[in-house]
Amino acid sequence: MIKFALVGVTGFAVDVSIFTLLSLGLSLQIEWARAIAFLIAAFTTWVGNRHFTFDTASANKPVLECQKSLISAGFAGAINIGVFKGVALYSDDILFVYFAFICGVLAGMVLNYLLSAFWVFKTARI
Repeated sequence: MIKFALVGVTGFAVDVSIFTLLSLGLSLQIEWARAIAFLIAAFTTWVGNRHFTFDTASANKPVLECQKSLISAGFAGAINIGVFKGVALYSDDILFVYFAFICGVLAGMVLNYLLSAFWVFKTARI
């Protein structure tokens, strides 16, 4: 669980960095910036979980595992982005947008862990 959390923190750092670059640095609409950042972070966490958390590199086919991971991330991401968008509607203040960002990440985290542990990396012992 600690390894999953550490990978998650790394994914969060990638997520928020890409989101900030795209939304503030490149003035991309926040919904697009959020979706792009999420996809990059999802791939980052798959790599981290594959090689660090669940260590299944030799047990599964990496392409199939990556596909499962991205499907799982899609489900968790739908919750993540839905909560983000719902909370972000309350204010356009930049600090509130980051509050919405964090709420979305937390909402998707539990589903992401369960799908990762019991479907994506099913040969792993947790």
